[in-house]
Amino acid sequence: MKRNILTQSALTICSGALLFFASCSKNNDDIVAGERKITIEDALSLTIPNGDSATLSNNGSQGKIYNNGGIYTVKNFRQAYTSGPGQPADGNFYWDFPNNDAGNPGAHSIKFSGVATGDISAKTGSEIRFIDEPFSSVSYGDWTSANTPQPSASGSGFIGMDDVISLLGNPIPSAVEAFANGAGWYIYFWDDHTVEPVTDRTMLWKSGTTIFKFEITSIYQNGVTGGSFPYYNFRYQQLTP
Repeated sequence: MKRNILTQSALTICSGALLFFASCSKNNDDIVAGERKITIEDALSLTIPNGDSATLSNNGSQGKIYNNGGIYTVKNFRQAYTSGPGQPADGNFYWDFPNNDAGNPGAHSIKFSGVATGDISAKTGSEIRFIDEPFSSVSYGDWTSANTPQPSASGSGFIGMDDVISLLGNPIPSAVEAFANGAGWYIYFWDDHTVEPVTDRTMLWKSGTTIFKFEITSIYQNGVTGGSFPYYNFRYQQLTP
């Protein structure tokens, strides 16, 4: 397999059969200063004018969100840490697509959990799928042909590790291979313990007739490979029939 290095995409994970699960995050909590913060007074649905941005703070979050013609880009998104290194307070991050804001256990679209919060799932009552098409090409009608999540060591209903590879032929522990199911959003490179998004794999979230497409671009702070993680960087857009 040819290794395709993507800009702002790699995540360094600690070595060892099971040690990489959630043991090596750097908790750097700096928040970009000087921008308007989203507060509870902003109402439940955040409206960001085209070309504008806002700093996240609801539900213990941090990061920034930008609107460029209805395509929303989220940078350095994370939620409060109060437990051990590498995991949020309850092991999860939450995002709410319709409200363009951080969610919580009772109100969210998708949840980031598991290994370095790399497993993505949908809230009960909604669905998540993926399709091997560039983000710009995915349309509303693609939902019907998109792929459903497949079981792995993480359980059912998650889109996480697609494959684990050693370019040097080093043995890969079976406990790690169990997480790779060929239906994930990232590839884990065992030799240097990095991950990269699967090229041109776009995810979709559906609730009722509402569909959003989204793409993870990096899980590093500021998109700097080897930096602090997990800080989610992604973009999304609501699709119309």
